[in-house]
Amino acid sequence: MCRALVFASTFPSSVQPIHGVFVKERVRHVAALPNCEVQVVSPVPYFPPIRAFPRWYPLSQYQHAEQIDGLPVIRPRYFLLPKVGKYFHPRSMARAARPAMERLAEHFEFDLVDAHFLYPDGVAAMHLARHFDRPLVITGRGEDVLTCPSDPSMRAGIREALAVADQLIAVSDEIATAMENLGAEPGKITVIPNGVDTDRFRPLDQAACRQQLGLPADRPIVISVGYLLERKGYHLLVDAVAHLRETYPDLLTLIVGGVARWGQDYTEQIEARIAAHGLHEHVRMVGPRPPEELPQWYGAADLFALLTSREGCPNALLEALSAGLPAVATRIGQIPQVLEREGLGILLPERSAAAGAEGIRQALERNWDRTFIREEMERKSWRATAMAVRHVFDRALNPGNLSAE
Repeated sequence: MCRALVFASTFPSSVQPIHGVFVKERVRHVAALPNCEVQVVSPVPYFPPIRAFPRWYPLSQYQHAEQIDGLPVIRPRYFLLPKVGKYFHPRSMARAARPAMERLAEHFEFDLVDAHFLYPDGVAAMHLARHFDRPLVITGRGEDVLTCPSDPSMRAGIREALAVADQLIAVSDEIATAMENLGAEPGKITVIPNGVDTDRFRPLDQAACRQQLGLPADRPIVISVGYLLERKGYHLLVDAVAHLRETYPDLLTLIVGGVARWGQDYTEQIEARIAAHGLHEHVRMVGPRPPEELPQWYGAADLFALLTSREGCPNALLEALSAGLPAVATRIGQIPQVLEREGLGILLPERSAAAGAEGIRQALERNWDRTFIREEMERKSWRATAMAVRHVFDRALNPGNLSAE
């Protein structure tokens, strides 16, 4: 039996159901394995219920305890001051979570702490694992490893957490290398890319999906899904569509996603690019959609595009491929490994509007075997990911067995 306490501030809630779905899915599938139990502790910054701040107001509406997809979640509140909060973020988070974890331990005697994102969660979890004398597993997922260490206020804590964690998981080879460069022992690092829910994301009837979503039946459709951040490259995608207007005058591009809790909201810049090119009939910003509706959006499209600049293992790419969509994407993070098999998509030589336009043009002119794409993704299910994670847990709980593997 393995009882894991999942420590993840990035986790869905009834208020923000898409925030951290990729963390929830991994945890859910680990919990479904034989002899595994999980309890989620998801710290939330305190914010008063003031509607004048629409970006932060939802934080005040989080329940202190709830069930998310069958997973028990408790949400201790912690204080996070604007601008200067990063200097105290992990310790403030840990200080608030400790009493909640002590109460939890009275009826859930957890064996290890499973932290998601190296900063701030992994650093906070380091303090908590020490207090409770439990093994610590930290998963690095992207900017927490690739960019946060460049900030001196974060770097020392990150290096310490990497050094003391019993096991480390990286969702891409790039992140694993970055962990090593920050001082982590290579033998403690396991690369486990994100998985995909192959039951939910599967090929659907395109005509039916378009009819249900009110989309045109006879236009080629490109879709991109994710938070409205600069690094996702939607502004470049809009510019790429402008390049393609003469070749594909009926091309329609869908941008599905909303504003992230953390990070700059890039909505205005994307809308400005659409207006500057006069592409209101060619680019639609759909906004955030509930997870259960996403399969229809993928099902309605002909092609998935992702012009990202920083990524771990993007779930939207895996979901699109699982739905049978070919992909055009930048060579970032784990994307080259995901698309390494011929017939899954096109890797762009650079992150630019011109390269994106050429990649989309080539993809739209090619006949793709969607059955092949789907079959390839069936080997990348969340269950396979969960089983690999369970092996890492076993190594953290039984370090003496490391030499035998």
